[in-house]
Amino acid sequence: MDNHSAGFGKTLLRIRKNKRYSQQYMAENKIHQSTYSKMERDLIEPTLGNYRHLLSRLDMTDEEFHYIMHEYNYSEKEQLVAAFLNLSFNDVRLLKEIREKALNYLGGHTDYIIADIVHLADALIILSETGDILSARKEAVPVWDRLEKLDGWYLVELGMINAMLFLFPIDEAILISETAFTQTKKYASHPSATKIAISLRYNLCLLLLKNKHYEETIACIDALIPAAKQAGSYRHLSVCYLRKGFALAKSGKPAGKQMIDQAFRLIDAVDDSAFKAALENEYNLLEEAASK
Repeated sequence: MDNHSAGFGKTLLRIRKNKRYSQQYMAENKIHQSTYSKMERDLIEPTLGNYRHLLSRLDMTDEEFHYIMHEYNYSEKEQLVAAFLNLSFNDVRLLKEIREKALNYLGGHTDYIIADIVHLADALIILSETGDILSARKEAVPVWDRLEKLDGWYLVELGMINAMLFLFPIDEAILISETAFTQTKKYASHPSATKIAISLRYNLCLLLLKNKHYEETIACIDALIPAAKQAGSYRHLSVCYLRKGFALAKSGKPAGKQMIDQAFRLIDAVDDSAFKAALENEYNLLEEAASK
């Protein structure tokens, strides 16, 4: 537990009083009154069964409770993981900032995921600053060596796989992403798993495109367009149009240029100048990769 957190008992007491619930209501004949009182005073910790019971009485998830316990914030580790997994990986400044925070965290903790973040941050910084994919892969080797041995990947491991997908040769990336997609299906309608699966597919599409696998790129993007439309995400939809249009154009199909133009018209319609610059940069990078 981080030093700035309020503690389980104090958080439980605060929420109970805010909801105007009595201790009797919380205990509900399943926890002895004196035991419950000691929990609120942080004299004892609840068993797993009691903890689940208390969350149910509070009508609250474990995630929300811990968020409140850390003064309406995520824990230090949760903030690091979220910052890394939600990062635009070509942002070297933020990568270096996250790397420094991760190293500081490891100074007082032993943690596999935070150690993975340090390795992957190093790899992505090298890739962004030098374009040396072989050196970048070497930095990511310890992460893949660990993940490859696991019997299964859970959400945080799937997030790490997504973050390092660009570091694999295309054939390996395809196989790894297929395994990752299978793992995400276990979570059915879990929103985080759905987000990771979509992000994996976007990254795989870009990898296919950069490696001139144009037909596979078109099929991959066709699976993403309905989801982008359903979510009402003009940014995702414009990326789909740009990448599909580029693949079509490089396949010699006239519809390609029309779809690329459609991507930029969509961004112009909402006057999103910052994203338009990012889209133009991606187009230029794709042209550069196609010319090699």
